[in-house]
Amino acid sequence: MINRITGEAFIGMVRYGVNHLDKNRALINDLNVFPVPDGDTGTNMVMTMRNGLQAVPATVDDLSSAAMSFANATVFGARGNSGVIVSQFFKGIAEGLRDVAVADCATFARALASGSSFAYAAVANPVEGTILTVIKDASSAVNDRISQINSMEELTAVFLEEATRSLNNTPNLLPILAKAGVVDSGGAGLVCFVEGVQRYLNGEEPEEIEESAPATPHVDYTAFDRNSNFEYGYCTELLLQLTVEPTAFNYKVFVSKLQRLGDSVATSLEVDKVKLHVHTKRPEQILEFCHRFGEFLSLKIENMSVQHTQTTQKFLCSKNQSTGRFAVVAVAPNALLQNMLADMGADVVIMSEEAPSSQDFIEAFEQVSAPCILVFPNSSNSILSAMQAGSLYKKARALILNCRSIAQCYSALAIIDYDDSDIGGLVNTVNDTIHNLYEVDIAHATKNVTYGNKKIVKNDYFSMSGDDVLFTADKIEDVVLRTVQEVVYKQDCSVLTMFYGKSLSQEKIEQLTATLENLNYDIEISTIPTQDPIYDLVLSFE
Repeated sequence: MINRITGEAFIGMVRYGVNHLDKNRALINDLNVFPVPDGDTGTNMVMTMRNGLQAVPATVDDLSSAAMSFANATVFGARGNSGVIVSQFFKGIAEGLRDVAVADCATFARALASGSSFAYAAVANPVEGTILTVIKDASSAVNDRISQINSMEELTAVFLEEATRSLNNTPNLLPILAKAGVVDSGGAGLVCFVEGVQRYLNGEEPEEIEESAPATPHVDYTAFDRNSNFEYGYCTELLLQLTVEPTAFNYKVFVSKLQRLGDSVATSLEVDKVKLHVHTKRPEQILEFCHRFGEFLSLKIENMSVQHTQTTQKFLCSKNQSTGRFAVVAVAPNALLQNMLADMGADVVIMSEEAPSSQDFIEAFEQVSAPCILVFPNSSNSILSAMQAGSLYKKARALILNCRSIAQCYSALAIIDYDDSDIGGLVNTVNDTIHNLYEVDIAHATKNVTYGNKKIVKNDYFSMSGDDVLFTADKIEDVVLRTVQEVVYKQDCSVLTMFYGKSLSQEKIEQLTATLENLNYDIEISTIPTQDPIYDLVLSFE
């Protein structure tokens, strides 16, 4: 029976939880509201927490430093809305365990309550029936019954029991889940994670995870010679074990000195260890200064000029970046759309098939120099990680726009005046453009499903606007035709842009265009390829 949690035990619990979630991530991903293979909740949660585990030192001392090291890294590595909420849940737990070397059950229960508060604070308008509700209900149950709990095994059992009950109740709180007949995927991921924690506490063998080693990117060092311009300096990261007497180390003075020696300084003090990230052209000065106070437990120095040659695909930077009061950062899922958004004026376009992490956004912000950054997340699942990055970034003001698709971004970039100095007016114009856009997504179903009173048959095509399924048919032509007729009849629109995905050929899209033009509607039709592997068509009406 375990009744006290050490730093080592905490990391063990987390590691088992992540492994169990990883083994079941496909099941979590498949908890889609709509029958399309675009679920990524499980993947985002796993990637977020694995980023946290990578930051934990090989030797873990007290609980407080272990929890904070893990939490800080999950915040920067958070992907997707579920990842951001999980990262803040662990951040709140770490705050609840601050200065706690070893926690008893009551202390850990209070930390769970702190985690729940942090998770809710991460969302501007919390929605019940999501992972937030599951976290709140389970944490509250533990604290309500803490006087009856004598071990971490019992605490975890109470948390898991209430989390499972709360998860099964999510369709009663969120109508879209009830319509689709599924539970909340984020909440399901949390339950799966806690099942893994329970395995650790029960002393079970660790689960084997098949992890493919990331490919080492090829670096063409012949591209550099003695005449090369090494303008970017060095990214220096280290973990310093303090060995001097506490009275000989003033953390504020230490940080102030580092800020004079380099840029992008990010550092944290956890008991007697200092974690440091800094950009500098003289890394030897950083090492010499830090070495006065202790020994390096880990150390990494990378030439950012070399890194820059490797990240040009991930971050496409415009050669004619804005020099005015604002810059534009956008997200694209592939190189085709990355180049399109850059051609339309975006200063930096992040290419990421999955939801970008908060760190990805921060690195993109670093590559512009404007005092204000307009950020187009281009997916509802990337907005929270962009907002988290904006709150972490201090060199410029990042304005996160409520832009949830490539279609919305395309229309917004088309009307941006890059010479406009009225940022407030510009943001209002962009928001109006996005708000006035009527978007319909068309895809083919990967399984049979009943959504509300509509039955969608596997391999049929269906159109949807927001949470509403409009039409279904076995031919895409029928769905497109009925959808356009319905929208044109009800909406005042003069422009239709068809963003067509990977499954549609140029010939097919020309046939669809000709069919629509034969309707003789007073509407201008244009087509744009997206290489989207999931959505066959996105219809954008203006």
